[in-house]
Amino acid sequence: MSAIDKAGQKFVNFKNALCATCKGTNSALFYFAINLNCRQEQFKINIDTRCLVLTQYPGAEIKGVGGLIAQYPKNFEVLCFTDGSGDYANSQAQSNSIGRQRFHEVLKELRVKGFKIFDIETNTLKTKYSKFKKIDISEADYIFVPNLYDNREDTIYLLKHFKQLLKEKERKPKLTIVMYEADYPLCSPNYIANISNIIETKKKMLDIYYPNDQFKNLSEKAIALNAFRALNYNCDYCEAFMTFDIEDFEKINLI
Repeated sequence: MSAIDKAGQKFVNFKNALCATCKGTNSALFYFAINLNCRQEQFKINIDTRCLVLTQYPGAEIKGVGGLIAQYPKNFEVLCFTDGSGDYANSQAQSNSIGRQRFHEVLKELRVKGFKIFDIETNTLKTKYSKFKKIDISEADYIFVPNLYDNREDTIYLLKHFKQLLKEKERKPKLTIVMYEADYPLCSPNYIANISNIIETKKKMLDIYYPNDQFKNLSEKAIALNAFRALNYNCDYCEAFMTFDIEDFEKINLI
């Protein structure tokens, strides 16, 4: 065995040992760092591509995928699993109503193919798999899910329910899972979408969800991440993603 082959084998042994000893979220982090091929290619959608966005609260879909949705609205369906209760400075009932109203307003204005918000209170998705499992994923080519490290209880249970759904439901063999950035940056994005030509639309949608007098420039801060992601590309703004095939996605351990 040559020196190069020995070095390669040593790395493989190290990687296997590391992944075997790490548990929970940490093992997912090492998986991202070691196993992913971070090509950072341009995300492309064809005319017949079917995209499904799963989001844990109203507004997350625009933070993470809003530019891509605005470019290809007829290719997207969006499902929001909680009502946003508690996310606004109002009573729970008022907050629930505001979240729903803004979700419908934004996605109707973008003219997406389809959208739905479920009647689930914030931080209760853990016990709502009976509702979650009713969704149809059979026609999707890409399913967008929030970043594992978004640091919300509902995010973790959305991903857990989705992993269970993949075992139970019919879906395309070449389905691709796409993680997006909503509340926390991705550690190893491998695809980007140039949204420079649609950035004003994304800002407008964010301003509907997060008026400046209530959220202190939140929309500007969200857009700043898109500007930062574009530093290494010939564009002004882009959204970043991590993609997985089904086999690799199922390897991710969740707490």
